[in-house]
Amino acid sequence: MNDARRTHAVIRQTDPTLPDGSLNLSGNLPPIVADAFEERYRRALSKVMREEQLSSLVGSHRFTGTEKDRRAGSVFVSLRLGSPPDVKRVVVTNGTQSAIDRLFDCIVGRDGVIAVEELTYPAIKPIAARLGMRLCPVRIDGDGIIPDSFSDVCQRERPSAFYTLPTLHNPTTATTTLDRRRAIVDIARLHNVRFIEDDIYSSLPLDAPPPFATLAPEISWYILGTAKSLSPGLKVAYVVAPDRLAAARVFWPGVKSTYWMPAPLNAEATANLVLSGDARAIIGAVRLEMGYRHELAREILDGIPVTTRPGALNLWIRIPKPGARLEIARLTQNRNVIVGTGDAFVVGDCLPPEALRIGLGTVLTRHQLSQGLEVLRDAYRSVFKQSMSSRSSI
Repeated sequence: MNDARRTHAVIRQTDPTLPDGSLNLSGNLPPIVADAFEERYRRALSKVMREEQLSSLVGSHRFTGTEKDRRAGSVFVSLRLGSPPDVKRVVVTNGTQSAIDRLFDCIVGRDGVIAVEELTYPAIKPIAARLGMRLCPVRIDGDGIIPDSFSDVCQRERPSAFYTLPTLHNPTTATTTLDRRRAIVDIARLHNVRFIEDDIYSSLPLDAPPPFATLAPEISWYILGTAKSLSPGLKVAYVVAPDRLAAARVFWPGVKSTYWMPAPLNAEATANLVLSGDARAIIGAVRLEMGYRHELAREILDGIPVTTRPGALNLWIRIPKPGARLEIARLTQNRNVIVGTGDAFVVGDCLPPEALRIGLGTVLTRHQLSQGLEVLRDAYRSVFKQSMSSRSSI
């Protein structure tokens, strides 16, 4: 299959509503690193085919994961936690979103109150709405979560938990500093607030601060998914509970909520990738490819106010003109390049940020990324050239 056909297939799978032939810079997926992934994933699948009795493998539910699943999860999260947690604290789930849904329901409870960053993962809002929860926004800046804002929310709103994405925050790419994390832990303990920590982007940077789960394990539910570092289609995320009893209480036997369980073949193949060490090699290849893509972005978007960090899958571009984000998005779409805005991430009644989120990994090749970024650059310059012309004529 040639590059164009392969790229088209990736685009359609990412978002079937996109126009044919468009380049999608609105997504936030890791790049496909076929040279690193193909052989290793085939090896992981072959091990399943060779060593497992398939009828037994797929013939039962996988509540909380097998011992092997939990061992693999312990190894995988140790990349961030520093050491492998007790396997009985680990649960294997059907991706991060399913884990979040389960934790919201059981940790916060229906009609409860939960703190979130003022810009948050868009899936959080429909999950909270379905459960009747109220979301309370916590302000963030370039150094991540602002402790004073979190303290204010805790005192005023009394949330049960804080859902947070503190490392390479989506969409801003901000990473909360270690000093702020320590301050936030003190506030959470004071107000009896538990962390639901989504650390999904944290495997790619080499210098990320330690998670809340290492600073306050007794009040932390830690989630590390594979979608942003290995491959989104694996649909496996590992949850680390505060203790083994909490893990069993929340996830066994699902409390009549069963979709959070992973498909056995996915879980088994992912465990093989992790336990063989191949997952580390794939993460390294993704990290390397993102380095090349960041360099392309720096060259092409020179002069445009871009915020990002090493390992981030996206750029965050603040637009210094009201309404310009929508005009730029319209101009790029006219040339079959789709970019994202900050609108979908807003919590509550706040005005959407005048910003664009630009995904670097969703398109298949660096050449296509260059094409898309050049269209974005031209649209940005066009909008601001028009603005300068209008001011000059006044």
